[in-house]
Amino acid sequence: MEKEQLKQELLKASDGLLMLSETDEAFEFYFHEKPDEPFTAELVVEWDGKPAGTAVQVLAVEDFLHRMKNPHPDADATQKQNAERFKQLEAKLKEHLKNVKAYKISEISMPVYILGETDNGDYAGLKTLVVET
Repeated sequence: MEKEQLKQELLKASDGLLMLSETDEAFEFYFHEKPDEPFTAELVVEWDGKPAGTAVQVLAVEDFLHRMKNPHPDADATQKQNAERFKQLEAKLKEHLKNVKAYKISEISMPVYILGETDNGDYAGLKTLVVET
C-alpha cells in the first residue's frame, strides 16, 4: 500500500478518537523510511529526538489499547461506540502493518508510537501522547 493511501486509512480509522489519560490526545499519522540499521525500540526513541538510553516500554498493541476497547460497565453510549471504534482501529493497524507494537517513551508526558512494518520495510502507524503522573 502506498504511503498516502495508508495515511488516509489510518487517519480515517482514528478520526475523532482520543487516547484517554490525564489529558485526552488525538492520533496523528507517523511514517519513517526503512532504517539502514535493524529496527529496535531504541531506534524509535532516536526518531522521537530523545537521547540514547531514554527508557521505552514496548507493548502489544492489544495491551496498549485494552482500556480503550473495554469501557467501564457504566460507560455511556458514546464511550461504548468509541470502544468499538478502537477495536476497528486495532484491526486496521493489523491489516496494513506487520508486527504492530506500541512504543511508550517513558516520561510524565509520554509520546507513544504505534508502529508496524509496511510491505516494503518502511515503518508507519500512529503517534499520540499519554500523560501519567
